[in-house]
Amino acid sequence: MEGKFFNGGRRRAPHALAALEDDAQEPSRRRGRRARANGSSSAASTPTVSSSSGSSSDSDTKSVPESDGDDDDDDGADPARRMASLVALVAMSTDQNPSAVAKHLKDDAETYRALEREAKGSAEGASRAAEGPERRIARNLEVLVDELGCAPADLAAIVRTFPGVLALDADDDVRAVVQFLTGPIPLGGVGMTTAAAKECVRRDPKMLGQSVKDKLRPKFEYLVEHAGLRPGNVGDMLWLDLETQIKPRVEFLALECGMGSTAAAAAIRNFPPSQSHVLYRHFENPENMARKALKCLREKVGMSAEQVSFAIGRFPKILDYSPEKIAGCFEFLRSTCALTEEECRRVIAATPQVVGLSVEENMAPKHRLLAHELGLGEDGAREVIACFPNLWTVANDNIRARFTFFLETVGCSREDLTAMLASHPHGVLSLSTDNILESMNFIENVFATLPSDDTQRRTLGDGGPRELAVRVLAKVPMLLGYSVERKMRPTVDYIRETHPDVCAYRTLKMCTNSLGGTIMPRCYFKERAGWNVLLVTAVHMSKSRFCEKVGITVAEYDEKAAEFIELTERMHPPPAKPRTPAFAIRSAIKAQTKRTTSRAAAKAEKAEKGATTERRRATRREAAEARRRAAAEARRRAAAKTSPPDGE
Repeated sequence: MEGKFFNGGRRRAPHALAALEDDAQEPSRRRGRRARANGSSSAASTPTVSSSSGSSSDSDTKSVPESDGDDDDDDGADPARRMASLVALVAMSTDQNPSAVAKHLKDDAETYRALEREAKGSAEGASRAAEGPERRIARNLEVLVDELGCAPADLAAIVRTFPGVLALDADDDVRAVVQFLTGPIPLGGVGMTTAAAKECVRRDPKMLGQSVKDKLRPKFEYLVEHAGLRPGNVGDMLWLDLETQIKPRVEFLALECGMGSTAAAAAIRNFPPSQSHVLYRHFENPENMARKALKCLREKVGMSAEQVSFAIGRFPKILDYSPEKIAGCFEFLRSTCALTEEECRRVIAATPQVVGLSVEENMAPKHRLLAHELGLGEDGAREVIACFPNLWTVANDNIRARFTFFLETVGCSREDLTAMLASHPHGVLSLSTDNILESMNFIENVFATLPSDDTQRRTLGDGGPRELAVRVLAKVPMLLGYSVERKMRPTVDYIRETHPDVCAYRTLKMCTNSLGGTIMPRCYFKERAGWNVLLVTAVHMSKSRFCEKVGITVAEYDEKAAEFIELTERMHPPPAKPRTPAFAIRSAIKAQTKRTTSRAAAKAEKAEKGATTERRRATRREAAEARRRAAAEARRRAAAKTSPPDGE
């Protein structure tokens, strides 16, 4: 269906639009026809003149050669009227006031002069048979309506931002760019949806006047191959200039920030969409804040190149902060939180968002919450901050709510909770309450079903299963982070079957080790060697010392451990991931890569075997040749001894 244009909210059919274009294209011709029609009617009203003897001369005079000349003069003097018709056409199509359209066109002097020259040439009849400017402008706007679904407001925004769109060619310029944006990626397009392409054009209408071959396609390829953007996200960057904006900004991250091309591409690709993109920052400007921030991180804070690269990769917005703000954050961590300078650098590298926090409104209240309100003290707060830098991104109300949950629901004492938070803050503050309760109930059941011994009583004391579960979590808080079904339950069941006399405390403590990689192979080799030692002792022993005790090599141990790991993975497979299209694509790529790698490895192994076989054959040939020469020499010497001298 042909494009539709709008006027005051009403659609105009294509034939009506064509009629309007024809009216605007040849106004003087119709005026000449009307003048001739008026002249003939007046002549008919005076028959006495036509019946005179000079009628033929009069009729020649009324054939209007002078009138045609007058019309031509009128056409030649009509460029202003033709420009007014162009403005009226654009105003009608974009639902704007004609005076506003005229102002936008005059603001773009180059476009206005081009349209004025075209209108003047058309008015003078130089291109009477050719397509007029009105029809070409209408076709440009029609392409935007038909292929991008632009509404009058969209057309108005495009014309306001880029009046030059009216001087473009519909097929060579506008349609070519639109097809490049919406075309499929395998066929050389960007692969954008119609809505995304419309938004892209509305954001930067000037791209409609750019060459696809020389401008847009090289920009798209660089953004995907070097900047690391996904093809679907390139549309938001096509308005940037390749040579003066995109390349300098990518090179700033890769070279001056020391990230390297791979890390810089990952930072660009994974940048949060909720923030202004890192490629929008004017890194190419020597006065940009990023260079000052980078200098402060390296010189005042003293971060290494790896730490700076890691911090920028996780949070590129750190380059937007002033040196004073970065230095103030570092000083607060060093003086108030009592961290060493190296610990301060590690905190900023691990959680660079901390630089953007207000010292008075966020950091100081959180430190008071940890040290005084929650009872950790200065040393406890320092240890928690050093071990869990992400604490700065957790709201104070969430920390209080989590403390209340552990104190009231789980049943921890404040001392136990303080010990857990100091040694394993991630498990206390980040895990969901459902996972914590599931782990807690499982640990309580272990204490209720497994035996106790003197070691457990000396370590945890006496009490019910719930009390013992809380105490063991205070000593081994990383148990909160383990999966009950995939790690803790299989480990407890295996130890219960093979060593039923092991107490609950030691069984849970051994859950921190790998079942297939540590516990099962050590049980196997310990029993095979007849080594009478406690299982917990064998499990916590280093690999090299254990292999020495049971008389095996480390390679033999690793081979057996790999078999047990494969067995445990088959018995307790990880949960299946959702079969989304993106997951299917990634799985296919991984499978293809694995097959390619396997084929390459098999080919290399075959070539190595062939080379080894050839070397062995050459060695055997050389040895046979040496033996043959030695035998020939021995025969020669024996013959020389037995033969008589020449004189005899």
